[in-house]
Amino acid sequence: MSKSPHRALRVILRVIALFAAVVSLLMIFAGKPVLMRLFLSPPEAEVSTLLLSMIKEMGGFLLMLSLMFFFASRDPVRNVAIVDALIVGLCVLVVTPLLSLYTLDIGQLYPSYLIWGRSLVRAALAALLFYLRPRENAAAEG
Repeated sequence: MSKSPHRALRVILRVIALFAAVVSLLMIFAGKPVLMRLFLSPPEAEVSTLLLSMIKEMGGFLLMLSLMFFFASRDPVRNVAIVDALIVGLCVLVVTPLLSLYTLDIGQLYPSYLIWGRSLVRAALAALLFYLRPRENAAAEG
């Protein structure tokens, strides 16, 4: 019964962990044609071997993060630091695409409404996780 107050948080963390694992495996094992399709068909010269190598390394890092989210979903009260790091990371990911939109010429590659929409979804998810995160008082009582 002690875990029932954080059931929604556990489910959200497991969904995020599953999504991150699927995306990371796609990043690791996908070839150049698949990644070019996912990048909305950029010019051929924009997708270099170095970029593909970095995407595969980021996939390994994302796989590690997905495991952390899965372990945090098992006991969110003890792993509140991982939940807090996810919230802060989402807040950073709200700002950085918008900064790229205004400082770089990324508006030619992606429509700006997609970048704004992604940022709004991330902000909403961060707010939801902040609302559901275990509080200090609940951790002391339980």
